[in-house]
Amino acid sequence: MAKSYIIKSDLLRPLSAISVIQNGTEAYFRELRRNSDPFIAVAAWCGLLDNKAMSMPLVDEALPFARYNAIRSRLFNYLHGIGERDLARKVALTDVAAETAAHQQAMLADLDHNFAQAAEAAGALYLASGEPSYLNRASNMAELAGGWRDGLAWTVRSIAASPFGAAGIVRLYALLESSAQPELLEEAAELFAARNLYLQVGQVFRASAALVRKNPQLALDLLKPFTDEKINDSKALQTYRGTIYAHRAEAEERLGNFKKAYEGYIALNAFEKSTEINPEHYYRGVEARNRLEIPKLPPDSYPHVVQMLGFPRSGTTLLENVLAAHPMIETFEEIPALTATIDRIEQVMLKKRQPEPPEATFAAARTTYFTDMLSRRKKPDANVLVDKMPIRSAEAAFIGRLFPEWRYVFSIRHPFDVVLSCFKQRFAPNTAMENFRTIEQSARIYDFAMTQWFANHTMADPNVHYVRYDDLVTDFEPTAKAAFDFLGVPWDDAVRDFSTNAEKRAAKTPSYMKVRQGLSIGVQSSWKKYGFVFQSDATKPLKKWAEFFGYPTE
Repeated sequence: MAKSYIIKSDLLRPLSAISVIQNGTEAYFRELRRNSDPFIAVAAWCGLLDNKAMSMPLVDEALPFARYNAIRSRLFNYLHGIGERDLARKVALTDVAAETAAHQQAMLADLDHNFAQAAEAAGALYLASGEPSYLNRASNMAELAGGWRDGLAWTVRSIAASPFGAAGIVRLYALLESSAQPELLEEAAELFAARNLYLQVGQVFRASAALVRKNPQLALDLLKPFTDEKINDSKALQTYRGTIYAHRAEAEERLGNFKKAYEGYIALNAFEKSTEINPEHYYRGVEARNRLEIPKLPPDSYPHVVQMLGFPRSGTTLLENVLAAHPMIETFEEIPALTATIDRIEQVMLKKRQPEPPEATFAAARTTYFTDMLSRRKKPDANVLVDKMPIRSAEAAFIGRLFPEWRYVFSIRHPFDVVLSCFKQRFAPNTAMENFRTIEQSARIYDFAMTQWFANHTMADPNVHYVRYDDLVTDFEPTAKAAFDFLGVPWDDAVRDFSTNAEKRAAKTPSYMKVRQGLSIGVQSSWKKYGFVFQSDATKPLKKWAEFFGYPTE
């Protein structure tokens, strides 16, 4: 007999019907149909109809839901199939919102970068189709629009609609782990265990919660049963293999077992290394763009656009959230505007567009950048726009010639800590991030980026404002005020509450868990504990940069 469990959190309460899931699919969806949330109720009726668990006594109750095409089509087929022609006709004549309108709404939302509207459109597509993947898309869009809580509401609907599907559970874990919600991670695990669902995955949830609660030994104990052999034998666990490796490495680090932790991060990177992406393509692309002969172009019309650069894991996410909290500043976090700019140039070079004078090519490319960026604006009253993409520092020569009026905010952190942190993170794979699979690769790309940047700028460059991560954390207001002075905006007390503002934003980078803790995180430095990894010839350039920035190396 399954254990009783009463859901404590309002955020997870829509999953209460899981309490009867052991009684079978029909019992579950019969219980679920009473939910007041129309998305969950539609899921229930889809479940009953798809699983041939519908019966005539339920038809009157189902008829009002025929206004949603997901139910209308299914209910019509059921009634027509059992010879209830009059009822089938009534269902067929029910007015429904056109699915094409929802598709159109989704396309327009994508064009306008309107994530709230995109979530609404995905929800409408679910009501039109009954396809749970739309609920997961709505979750992603809602998180981008309003943060993890908004995304969670849609994820819970997805799990309710498809309690045996893996996608909703994976999304639930991603939201709760990235937002550091130990109570919800533990409650989800308890709920699953009470219903004999996802027992192994629940252990991963609990291990994540243990790490957030600073109990690394418990995390290791929870993950101990999951050997590689065990993971290979479990389809559910295979999805979480990288997470298991990452949690073990982090737990060993927190216990002071730094060599074990390093071995764990090596294993993590070996597992997650892409077989389809060549990291050398990053260097070739940057070098090719830096060699481009760009003619002198007229000044652009956007002096209020500022670039936020530095290097990944150098404090850029923290600083970006501080700036974003200012009412006169709008920040854009790792948007593809410059990628679209580069694509516009390459289309001409690869003869995918009609030939045109170089001046026209680069002017059009520059327009592409500003058009894309401005289409993402959400704060119309902001008079400073900050585009954050730290890895772009290596493209200093290219962007300096294409956008000679640009000004920059550049984050600095101890190079050893930066490289070590990049090596430990689970970045989304691309040609740049694939260069963080080893300490040696990470040191090489850091040296490359800094070399390219300081070949074009100096520490005294009036168009560059350098912000040290250490100063931002330990001497917040003067450091932030200096950045605002550079940007031409006055101090605003709203920036003190930047961590609360971060709660309402999607976790686009691995830094968000710490940013949401505010300045209480303190200076994050662990390079001395991993001193043994900085002994190779490949890491020697880091010492040069540490000395250049005035950091100790012993």
